[in-house]
Amino acid sequence: MTPATATATAPPPYAPEQPWGAVPGHSDVWPTPAQELLLRAALISDERALGAWRQVRSLVEVATLDHATQALLPVLRKNLLALGEQDELLSLFKGVHRYSWARNQMLLAPMIPIVQALERAGTPTLLLKGAAFVADSRLDAGMRPMNDVDVLVPYERRREAIDALLEAGLVPVGGTPAWYVADYAPRFVPSHGFRDELDRQLDLHWHVLHASCQRDADEDFWSAAISIELLGARTRALCPADELLLVVLHGLRWNAIPTYRWVVDAALLCGGEIGEIDYERLVAQARKRRVTVALRAGLDYLRRVVGAPVPAETIRALRPLRPALLERVELRAQMTQPRARSAIQREVVYHQQYARRELALGARSTLARNVALARRRLGIERLADLRGAFGGGTPGPGRPSSEVAAAIGRGEARPTPLGLGEPLDFGRAEVARDHTRYGTWLAEGGGCWTAGRRARLALRLREPASTSLALEIAADALLAGGCERQRLNVAVNGANVAAMTLVDANLHGGVLLPRELVAGCDTLDVVLETPDATSHVELGVGDDDRRVGVFLRTVTVRAPRSCELGETLLLGAGCGEESMLVGGWGRAELTGRWTIGPRALLLLRLDGCARPAELEFDATPFLGQPGRTLEVDVLVNGHLARTIDYDRASDEPMPMRATIPAASVEGACEEVVISWRIRDPPSPQSLGLSADRRALGLFVRRLVLR
Repeated sequence: MTPATATATAPPPYAPEQPWGAVPGHSDVWPTPAQELLLRAALISDERALGAWRQVRSLVEVATLDHATQALLPVLRKNLLALGEQDELLSLFKGVHRYSWARNQMLLAPMIPIVQALERAGTPTLLLKGAAFVADSRLDAGMRPMNDVDVLVPYERRREAIDALLEAGLVPVGGTPAWYVADYAPRFVPSHGFRDELDRQLDLHWHVLHASCQRDADEDFWSAAISIELLGARTRALCPADELLLVVLHGLRWNAIPTYRWVVDAALLCGGEIGEIDYERLVAQARKRRVTVALRAGLDYLRRVVGAPVPAETIRALRPLRPALLERVELRAQMTQPRARSAIQREVVYHQQYARRELALGARSTLARNVALARRRLGIERLADLRGAFGGGTPGPGRPSSEVAAAIGRGEARPTPLGLGEPLDFGRAEVARDHTRYGTWLAEGGGCWTAGRRARLALRLREPASTSLALEIAADALLAGGCERQRLNVAVNGANVAAMTLVDANLHGGVLLPRELVAGCDTLDVVLETPDATSHVELGVGDDDRRVGVFLRTVTVRAPRSCELGETLLLGAGCGEESMLVGGWGRAELTGRWTIGPRALLLLRLDGCARPAELEFDATPFLGQPGRTLEVDVLVNGHLARTIDYDRASDEPMPMRATIPAASVEGACEEVVISWRIRDPPSPQSLGLSADRRALGLFVRRLVLR
């Protein structure tokens, strides 16, 4: 693996035909050659700046510059004027400076009073990045464009801060519920944005760094913070060394909209514009948080390209004391567009995100600890299961984070009671919150994705179960980019009850929960395991790098369908018989529905406890080709009632009768489970008939128990 520091070598050759856009093969976190010339012209305080400006001057058209490059113009103007440059463009740059100043004032004016209110209420605050730069007039507000105000509060005070933002009229960006920001977002991100009715934004942080999210991760930052004042509000800012660490690490992360503001911020910090840098502290903090590779790459770039006065001994001190392969791979991955990351890079990113929350701050990242963390994250009990964890087999169960596991152990927040036949809509964020113990993402667009390979739901019933039940799941599979099937395993109350293979994007099926498994239970502990969990990035169909299983839409618990002997039960569209379906059925068609896969089941409850003696049903087999046969076993309560060999002569609709064995109705017989066991059902695709990949068995129209 090429060391990540190789990214700090000379950029690709200057390409005037692509002065501002991305250069092929060039990471978006590094400026293009033309942008590097502008940076040199803006940040070097001698004749080299003028030379860089004259090289790039002919390419500068203010009206066509991208937003990231426009943000450099106020700093560029100041430096060129200081060097005595006379250029008509500098008057235009003055307009950009004025626009940035005015825009920043309009952003800060409504947000800083909120910071002041937090301080008055006893919630400590700390400004990060742009707002901290312009505090105490340390930097002209027109020199530092801002899109939001970044405010840090202590991790344990985040709920109070969120309540204060809501009271001030701000709401979470993207329509995210406030409870999700408070309780769930901290597991994945260090901050979340809030906006007012004019879309002015405040980014609320509970951690400073993506790379350091332990509970105590920010104690060092708070203890070394300095007092500042902005628009009359007293608050805090990071010390210059900590601010530089944040700026570099935040800058070396891929973003869909590239910005090179980090280079300017870091260069100004290194130049002492905000205060003197304690480089010994900078190195110590990077080592403590295991980010020396990324910091060294950023500082080396600043020193080499824009002449930042970073001491050479600091660069040397950041060389890892031992091989830092994970850090190097992680850095390369973070600087790469998510969909372009390799499988190894993706796994390393997932591992490092997990490790930076689970491993104590400052703890050595030894091989033994990394192996233990990987096994815990992937739910691997034995090292021999490693292959399954990466798609070569069936992985072990996933594990919740330690925080979630502790909450489960404490038995917090029992879910709202659920009535039989009442669907749970997982497109509603509150439903997903109340009935998920772990393993789902925030609801979106009619459902929610299960997170990773395992999700755990708690379905609380209004009354303890007294009969067998049917668990109906409506979900979508992520089938794209060459992924043709997805496995879904279901366990309830610790017992495996279903193993399905989804070849259709939509799943709408039931699972039988036998009476002996659920009788007396008022809560169903449901585990959904998706061994083939993947992400849009891995499939090459988007930049969403969340690893997901299935898109859960609704979950319904049903009681058995009541019927009388001699009653005809229809399976066609509009018949309303879904309550008796418990697995292996397709969607209703005009006159019936297909069995899907090797087994299909019905669950019925007989009124009056009469003993049925015969089952009659109308069904047509799917044969598809001359000479094909289909063997079907018909079972009642697990006992074989009849075996039928279908061939071309018997593929017309006709009643089939099966005598019900006496053993199947001995004792209590109020519940009847009818199942069709189908040997090797083909799909239309496998026979070259259509693109339908479902394994079709029988097209069942009606059935009667006599």
